[in-house]
Amino acid sequence: MQSHRLLDETEQRFHQNFLDCNGNTQVTTLLTVPGCVSPLRACKAFGQLVADYSFLRQKIVPVGTGEYGFVPVEERVQSADCIAPASLHVDALLKLELNRLLGDQEGWRALIVADAEINQTHILLTRNHAISDGYSTARLVDSLAGYLGENPSGPDSRASRAFHIRLAYWDASPVDTGKASYADFVRLQVSGQAAQRIDQLRTASRFTTNTIWGGVLAYSYLLHAGVSAFDLFTAYSLRESGSHCLPLTKACLIEVRRATLNGQDPDLLGCIERYAQVVAEDKARLGVREANLADDTPRPALAFTNTGQLDRFLTQPAPVVLGFSTLVNRSGGNYDFVLHLGRFNGAWHAALAFSSLKVERATALAFKAQIEAVLEALPVVFNIP
Repeated sequence: MQSHRLLDETEQRFHQNFLDCNGNTQVTTLLTVPGCVSPLRACKAFGQLVADYSFLRQKIVPVGTGEYGFVPVEERVQSADCIAPASLHVDALLKLELNRLLGDQEGWRALIVADAEINQTHILLTRNHAISDGYSTARLVDSLAGYLGENPSGPDSRASRAFHIRLAYWDASPVDTGKASYADFVRLQVSGQAAQRIDQLRTASRFTTNTIWGGVLAYSYLLHAGVSAFDLFTAYSLRESGSHCLPLTKACLIEVRRATLNGQDPDLLGCIERYAQVVAEDKARLGVREANLADDTPRPALAFTNTGQLDRFLTQPAPVVLGFSTLVNRSGGNYDFVLHLGRFNGAWHAALAFSSLKVERATALAFKAQIEAVLEALPVVFNIP
């Protein structure tokens, strides 16, 4: 008899909300290592990883009314031959099959694409999970790189270029779009000055790093889209390095309205304060938004996740990875944009994911530029009354 570890209330409501919407959650990690790694070698490394870390061998299934638990799964690694597109120096086109609906397929899948032209290998790992867990992601990245025995040969400017991920459905689609869902993501350039300003603001104010980033995302979208309101889902891991079996997560849905901010032209401080206010309530407000017949216009939906500081989870010597990004994508393109953050080896890794069912690539690149502009214009301190 398999013993199930029940999810906490926040995670249960998170999953139920997605099931009610006929959606699915994918946590996809892109690991880029130097050298051309063969599929067989990557398969062995991934198999050893799963064997060594039991928490990877699990998926989420319903175990009762409104309750979910974890059960073991079999690992499966898929590989693709390297067929390099002409624009490889700009985009690496990688095909990745989505898992089926929640709890119906393997918990992990992997795609290995060796790129001989630039002497790099891209490994994509997708997990059927609700929240991007910083601990799991860090251990995964560190362990895979270690098993592959790869060390970076040096900084590579091409590692910061945009990657294109094509997420295709299996046979049955949970939404009646008549076409596959595509999710792209581009890497944001977070300069040393912007990173320093974030640290200075965190030190000089009462705001956390997570709150500052959330406010930057909200403010940037208001400037970019000019909408009167949008929904911002936020989730991040609070797991400590020694708590292998106790994933503590925090999730909430933030309704961002211009009317709730400082006047008709909200400023960055107002967005950060709004973000901090809702997160401080410590409630998962998923799917409980009060219906308003006078305001039934569909609002854009954004998501923000942060794996946090990863260095504390990594074994020495470090670093062993050129870079990685993680995105959370609900099948069907339910999110317009997803911003995922992680900090590794002293640098921020930021990826902006977007659904091509809703957003044109040119629009996404404009939003990316807007976020980067807001980051570059961050003040040293806020004039807080």
